[in-house]
Amino acid sequence: MIFSRVFFMFHHIRARRKREHIRALAELMSIRGVCKHGYPGFLYVEGEDVSIQKYLKEIKRMKWQSVEVRRKEQQELRDTDCTIDRKVQRLQGPFTVVEVDTSKELSEILRTAGLGDFLHKAMVGTG
Repeated sequence: MIFSRVFFMFHHIRARRKREHIRALAELMSIRGVCKHGYPGFLYVEGEDVSIQKYLKEIKRMKWQSVEVRRKEQQELRDTDCTIDRKVQRLQGPFTVVEVDTSKELSEILRTAGLGDFLHKAMVGTG
């Protein structure tokens, strides 16, 4: 199995319907994530690569002023690994996308989950 994480940047995420769709898709596809709505918009998601690829396609298919994948990582897991451990899966809790109001809140959640380096590289556009 391949585990993936993706960080998106949007010009903005404001429409209630789009925000609900972002969350509903994640729940349907067994993905966890965090979304900062407003200007600019940010979305971090993680899960099985097959689900992440479908999610990415659906998000890009929606009408946006601009959307960009700023960073993507994949990690191959051995077939003998029955569960994804905390070292790979950083966000805990139910499959959903949690909304936050500020970039600071998003940053705190990702840094607490051990994703500070991933976030930094996504924001500066490296890797």
